[in-house]
Amino acid sequence: MSDILHLRRPSVPRPASTPPTSRVTSGTRASAPGATATRKSRTRKLTSSQEAWLAAEEVIPNLNEAVAFLQAKSLIPEGSHAITGESLVSGLLHFAFTAPTHELAREGLIAFAFLAKETLNNKQQEAVSGAIVERAEDQLSIRLDHHTSHVEDRITEFAEKVDNMKEEMAECTLGLRDACERVREAERALLDMQKEIRDTGRAGMLQGALAAPPPPLTLEAAPARVRRAATLADLLQRQVLVREATLQSDDGQRLDDGAVLDRARQALEQMEREGLSPPGDGAVEQAKVLAHGDTVFTMTTAEAARWLLKPAVAKPFARKMGLSAQVI
Repeated sequence: MSDILHLRRPSVPRPASTPPTSRVTSGTRASAPGATATRKSRTRKLTSSQEAWLAAEEVIPNLNEAVAFLQAKSLIPEGSHAITGESLVSGLLHFAFTAPTHELAREGLIAFAFLAKETLNNKQQEAVSGAIVERAEDQLSIRLDHHTSHVEDRITEFAEKVDNMKEEMAECTLGLRDACERVREAERALLDMQKEIRDTGRAGMLQGALAAPPPPLTLEAAPARVRRAATLADLLQRQVLVREATLQSDDGQRLDDGAVLDRARQALEQMEREGLSPPGDGAVEQAKVLAHGDTVFTMTTAEAARWLLKPAVAKPFARKMGLSAQVI
């Protein structure tokens, strides 16, 4: 126990009869005959102070007994403040002030030795815990900075995508306005032709001649600008835009128009097996991959395009075109 507490017992005095160790000039030890046997057979006796110290160690064998002893003598406080540096200093001062007897002094010193050792251990543990907490805070700060930078980059990326979408929407709006204007011009041209045919028929009847039957009003007979406007209007009604269609091959390359068309047809076939069938003979007629990654699908009919735009159909189709794909 004394080794644990770093307490040094008083050394046993050497009997006066024991001669000091000396060297002889011949290099051999000088000893009287039978002296060695006498020293080995002699038993070392403890002094009364040493016996009293050992008895005190038996009274206070561990930290718990030491704390109980000191608290019983009102030398240290109770509770969580019992084993602290302040408690140790205050207890030693009060202990010296009480002028303890020899027995109490021995037991008190042993108890305070236990308390000092435990206080030092607690200080070391607090230092290690503080270092661990500081290191954990540094690591957490580094990770938070990394995640914050990543989130900021993602926000910047999304902001750029939103800006690109706005520009594309503005372009699409202009295209739709142009198409609508052309359709209105075609309607006005058809009305003018109908009026001209009716006027021609009335003029022939007034002259008494048989009026020739008016030619049928077909798209082929319409002017070129009317045919272009009608064709563009029909094409726009059959087209569906899919944004963020990240379709790639096994080696990570972007798919071309033909491969995307095959993938879309396979997706529709799978959806049809799941109970989502397009109206009539509706199918994907053409696929065009745009430069920024979006894809324009042209359906065979305008009805099929409207069917694909329904939320119940657009969501499963978009999932098959990529995780972030959106049908517009």
